[in-house]
Amino acid sequence: MARLFVLGIVNTLAGGAGIAALLAFGSAFWWGFSFLEHPRPQYCLILVIAVFVNVSVARSPVGKLWALGWSLILLLNLTLIMPILIGRSAQPSPVAPSLRLLHLTLDHDRSEVQPAIAFANTQSADLISLLEVTPDTLPQLVKGLTNYQLIKADPRSNSHGTAWFMTRQPRQPLQVKSAEVIHLPADSDRPLLQTTIESGGKTLELLCFHVIRPRSAATVAYQKVEFAALAEWSQRILKQDSHAIVIGDFNNTPWSLTFRQLLQASGLHNSQNGFGLQPTWHASLPHFLQIPIDHCLHSPKLVTRDRQVGANIGSDHLPILVDLQL
Repeated sequence: MARLFVLGIVNTLAGGAGIAALLAFGSAFWWGFSFLEHPRPQYCLILVIAVFVNVSVARSPVGKLWALGWSLILLLNLTLIMPILIGRSAQPSPVAPSLRLLHLTLDHDRSEVQPAIAFANTQSADLISLLEVTPDTLPQLVKGLTNYQLIKADPRSNSHGTAWFMTRQPRQPLQVKSAEVIHLPADSDRPLLQTTIESGGKTLELLCFHVIRPRSAATVAYQKVEFAALAEWSQRILKQDSHAIVIGDFNNTPWSLTFRQLLQASGLHNSQNGFGLQPTWHASLPHFLQIPIDHCLHSPKLVTRDRQVGANIGSDHLPILVDLQL
């Protein structure tokens, strides 16, 4: 009796996960299905458990049929997740210099940023990008980030504030050529900080990127507009023989249709490929319930040497640290 109860619970959960996973493939036809794309790792976890239980507990032809069905849906999910698990396209050189980037998405509703400052000061980052910087938190950041100097900031009282910092002791020569606020698309009310860096004879265009949070049909549609504008920006940079690096809060998972279309249109590579799930949101949830929505994309000629997720800094986002080889 207990065995049948366990099988019923597991297959019910797997059925829900399977239906959601299949409906997520319809995101191109209805915006509501796009929300079902993001928990694909969680679907995989439930389906793996269901396959194991049906094979080991049921021990019957019916159980094997259930296991086969769950396995097929599991494989469909894994085809989309696989690039970030095994997708490294090139191996880094042991001697080439690298650029270490740290990205922090703060919480604009919290005036206390000491945990973020303490974490940043322990990292040997060359450049730091920050989102949700407010007029209250910017002075704290400038004073507290003792190992870094401010390049440019545009603090806002809402979630649109942003800033770039650079190390005071670079591992290789770094020269800031310019820093400016841009908008993608041009009529967007969200300011984005673009910084031009020269290092090792190479010009790097760095963009601290923040996408609207999907909440409705309108915001899901506008997110696609923002991604299209980013793709145009990237293609323009690449045609100038410069290197593009985009880092920030994309409010999207790497296996979603919108994100995959962005990669194809922009010509950029996902630094996460080959480094695993590395979830960053929501920081208060258990690790197995989190999803990766903070990303670093870069030009094809750059190579990701290392990529990590940092500790909780008192925000709903976890930091990301990316070593890009120049």
